[in-house]
Amino acid sequence: MHVRVAPARFRLGAALLAAELAVGTVAHAQAKKTFIDYLQPTPITCSPLSSATWGVAGVLPRDTCNGIESAKGAGVPPDYYYWDGKIIRASDGKYHLFMSTWAGSAGFNPGWNGSESYHAVSSGSVLGPYERQGYVFSNNGSHHGHNTSACELLDGSYAVVVSEVVPFTIYKSSSLDGPWTACPNSSGELIQTNGVNAGSDTHWDSNVSLTARDDGKFEIVQRHGLIAVADSLCGPYLMQKPTWTYPKANLPSIDSIYPHRTSQPDPQITNPTYDWEEDPTIWYSGGRYHVLYQSSTDRIGYELSSPDGIHDWTDGGLAYDPRMYQKIFGYEGSSTYTQWYKMERPGVVLEDGHVTHVTWAVADVDKDNQIPAGSNHGSKIIVVPFDGVAFDAGESGGAGGMGAAGAGGAGRGSGGMNAGASGAGAMSGVGGLTGTGGVAVSVAGGATGGRANGGGSGQAPNGGGGATATGAGASGLGGAAGTASMQGGAGTGASQTGGGAGVALGSGGATGGVSGMAAAAGRAASPPGEHDRESSGCACTLAGTRSDGYGRGALVLAFAASAGLRKRKRRRGTSRSRSSS
Repeated sequence: MHVRVAPARFRLGAALLAAELAVGTVAHAQAKKTFIDYLQPTPITCSPLSSATWGVAGVLPRDTCNGIESAKGAGVPPDYYYWDGKIIRASDGKYHLFMSTWAGSAGFNPGWNGSESYHAVSSGSVLGPYERQGYVFSNNGSHHGHNTSACELLDGSYAVVVSEVVPFTIYKSSSLDGPWTACPNSSGELIQTNGVNAGSDTHWDSNVSLTARDDGKFEIVQRHGLIAVADSLCGPYLMQKPTWTYPKANLPSIDSIYPHRTSQPDPQITNPTYDWEEDPTIWYSGGRYHVLYQSSTDRIGYELSSPDGIHDWTDGGLAYDPRMYQKIFGYEGSSTYTQWYKMERPGVVLEDGHVTHVTWAVADVDKDNQIPAGSNHGSKIIVVPFDGVAFDAGESGGAGGMGAAGAGGAGRGSGGMNAGASGAGAMSGVGGLTGTGGVAVSVAGGATGGRANGGGSGQAPNGGGGATATGAGASGLGGAAGTASMQGGAGTGASQTGGGAGVALGSGGATGGVSGMAAAAGRAASPPGEHDRESSGCACTLAGTRSDGYGRGALVLAFAASAGLRKRKRRRGTSRSRSSS
């Protein structure tokens, strides 16, 4: 039977119209993934689960070997409370945990004001158990410190920071075992406002988290979401004025990276207050700087990210909520869950450039009012597995909170159809579609996207349409060719489906030309096996109104203008609370 094929210009127009109409459908049909969705069930370190420790019924039985806790027997009060927590893997394979500790005989609050910084080591597993080694540092005979955190520096050395009960202090060492030397405070105030609107609270040196920037500088974020950058580890740290991608209603009143929240991200919360945001932790992965922080009175946490750690901060949405314990505190191969009441002080474990685990300080009851000295309640540090590879892929082309658009089109939208930055200023000035359901598809290849845009020759699985192995545009529409797809997408990462949000209409872009236009369908528009196209590329934009109510944007589509119209080459083979703790 002879089938008449419409002229190419009509086929293209119809495809563009179909893609435009499908954007809203995909945005609503695909579940928006946020940080919490990448947490994984935790393997049991000491089996069977035990009830020979403190805690309410909801946290029993549990794996007392996960992380660190003081377990002395059923109903026996803990000797120590453990808080904060940051894990770094040493070159010998051991895992080092840095934390704050104080005696159970002091009660949790106000006992935490007497906390000291401790060091623990696990020889076998990142999950634990961790054995205390002693104090991290000795500062004129004192080990006093809280909000203890740590990070690895670009030269292979390390830093530990403490704050809150002592002035913000940075310690450095060439070994995770120490000795640790405090940075001299010759510059006066270690954190300086630098003309930034820091608000009325001058207690800037609280809840400080530090990361080594990829440009050789150092960045901190503190309790109120104020960010500061220094040329050297020992400062001074000059506050920076951030920019945001948040809608107008969510813009903060000071120069903080924290958005003003006017909506309820977790349906299980009946009385949200969104107050007392604190406990940030900052890191770099997947071509972006990330911050986890929490609203302590609501007991929930959020994730934010930025391409350069200063500008275009994007709200990634819900990161954790102890009410959703089945998504966070489940054991691998078990139907048992631990129902922690409080989880604070998040930290991330980084290996090979991605987050592999997340740590929290947890308590079985309200830590501020219900953990008196000698009670059957306490706190510990837990370790939860995390799929950082998939998260980093999704951050550049998948789930989002209020959406973002980075330079060169490295935007985010829950439609998961962002091809990432294609490098060399492609889509510069357009910036992709900001917001939930956003689509930004740029030219294939993206090998010059650079770290700031998540591109780069094989540096990241989400870069500019580049495959993780070569960064040469093997997957066309982003996603990691042969590994994981852009989160929120229908495909499994195979380059023939374009990764991202389903399929490619026409081309997989494997020849380094322009990838096929994004489709919002769950099937391929071109016949099976026809995923290479000889083409020269051009891009067009369609004005449109976003369905998320955040205003207008541009739907950017890349398509192939083939010299031979339908000339194709068939591929063979593989188809916090006010207590400040």
